[in-house]
Amino acid sequence: MSKGFIKNLIPISIVIAGLLIAGVLIYLNQGKVTEEVSEGLSPQQVAEKAIDYINQNILAEGITASLISVVEENGVYKIHLKIGEEEYDSYATKDGKFLFPEGYDLEETPIAQNTEDESSQPSIEGSISSEELAKFVGCLEKADFVIYGANWCGWTKKLVEMLSGWDMVKPIYIECTEETELCEEKGISGYPTIFVRGERYQGSRTFEGFAAATDCDVPVGAESVTGESPSGGCQ
Repeated sequence: MSKGFIKNLIPISIVIAGLLIAGVLIYLNQGKVTEEVSEGLSPQQVAEKAIDYINQNILAEGITASLISVVEENGVYKIHLKIGEEEYDSYATKDGKFLFPEGYDLEETPIAQNTEDESSQPSIEGSISSEELAKFVGCLEKADFVIYGANWCGWTKKLVEMLSGWDMVKPIYIECTEETELCEEKGISGYPTIFVRGERYQGSRTFEGFAAATDCDVPVGAESVTGESPSGGCQ
């Protein structure tokens, strides 16, 4: 959408998203729509009142909502409207006092959304003793081996899992959601990012790769670890 449709520098897409996704309850008697509401409004009158409110108080100049249809549904009026080229459903109480930008079926269980494709996540299997891993991580720390990661990133989690968990990696791990200034100073733009002796590490994220870059010994049992190494990243 062009910049000419922006009101107070707020993109209309954000306004619509906030209106239609957040599910905010709107009191139609506030703002510019101030007429008294009487009992017995027709569906058409309620729908037109809602459209007027949206046009006068919600949308940017040059953008208008238009009514497509209105029907009674589950004790409220379902208003089908059009904004630009997109069509939306909103709901209003029969007395014309309240507008519900979006309706949710409370009898349905929402499906949790995963922002990462699980099929792309590496699976690492094998057995290395905690003593060997602690020894290896200790050597990495002495070599100034530092992981800059984000705890929401699946690839960070897989790398940490490979090294036996959050407690084990504490000496060599920086959480960028907490140490934002430090990560910005280092120019971290993706997670995980690894530095060795002050230089960005570009090698493979494997025990062998880390050992070669730090002169540490590969932990005993590393050869039994199978599966794809955590080579991906999050932005």
